[in-house]
Amino acid sequence: MAMKVILRVLVFALVLCMLANHQASGETDCYDQKTNVKLKCKKNIDITRFYEPPQLGDKCCQAVGVSDMVCVCGAFTNEELQSEKISCIYLFHVAKNCGHPLPAGTQCGSKYLILLFFLYKSLCCSSYWVPY
Repeated sequence: MAMKVILRVLVFALVLCMLANHQASGETDCYDQKTNVKLKCKKNIDITRFYEPPQLGDKCCQAVGVSDMVCVCGAFTNEELQSEKISCIYLFHVAKNCGHPLPAGTQCGSKYLILLFFLYKSLCCSSYWVPY
């Protein structure tokens, strides 16, 4: 009788352990994709250069096409963006030019792209700004 109770408790504990996921397992692992996008799109996302749109068939767009760009943007840290001179706005435009636009509100580092997008639009498209 006691053996039945112990066996049931052990089976219940085993099932409970199998169903309970660790909280960190919910995070999608896209750090390899982030590294791939950084390497293939370096000249397109470098903040020290003028923005150069990627061509649809080049290595940058291929890397963007196979990556989960929302996850990639979220995987960047502020320190990484600053130390490696990566622009969130350029990354946003690279994804859009490669045919994989990021949804509004996507977080890149600690910056929300919707705010950056409207700031960019207000600066570049106002009647006071004249491009040379």
